[in-house]
Amino acid sequence: MTRTNPHVDEAGIGFDASVAARGWQAGYDAGIGSPPDVPKAPPSRDPDYVDAWAAGAAAGNADGQAEGWRLWPVREDGAGIVTRPPGAEPQDSGETGETASAFDLAWKSVGVLPLQLMLSHVAPEADRNSEAELGGRALNRALHEMEGVKQPYLPVCLQTPHELSGDPVLDAGYWHGSVSESFEEAGSEARGHAHVRVPHFPGVVRYRSAGDHNFWDWLPLDQGDHTVP
Repeated sequence: MTRTNPHVDEAGIGFDASVAARGWQAGYDAGIGSPPDVPKAPPSRDPDYVDAWAAGAAAGNADGQAEGWRLWPVREDGAGIVTRPPGAEPQDSGETGETASAFDLAWKSVGVLPLQLMLSHVAPEADRNSEAELGGRALNRALHEMEGVKQPYLPVCLQTPHELSGDPVLDAGYWHGSVSESFEEAGSEARGHAHVRVPHFPGVVRYRSAGDHNFWDWLPLDQGDHTVP
């Protein structure tokens, strides 16, 4: 069973955006997205953050070993190359429509950056009141309260650097298009980006309800799967 953040408030709609809550979630993302060993906590002046990060990383590593590792394609350091976790295999994306054949695979992925953009689009007020590391939790809660939007998409290119700025994804060196409720729109924008930049490794981030975690699916363009064994 997937472990959850022990530092968040389960009783209400809001969450305890404590240092420990943020540290644990950031550590968990790193733990499940960077096998096989438990990663080391980054430097911090706050020992509570470091301790919580280490505990989250251990939990993420344990879930990765038990339930499968996740890709971590979009990260703050703009890594570019995405290493395929051992044993990880893509699934059928399940998308339909004119562009679906170009995005026929879906990789289970983790990372808060694209979810922050989705949150700022679908629920700007929630975004202003959320902490970055807990973006997935805030997005899940916001979509749960809304009528209509349940599955946002975001076209992203993993090739770095793009030398753009203005939001966390651009600042990390990636390109992204518009958040959309339509796979067709997001897929078309990703394909359009592939025609204007070489090399290009675009795809679509698809969010489905993931509870408190920063989980999502990465649907690479058929000519843009930027993973290596």
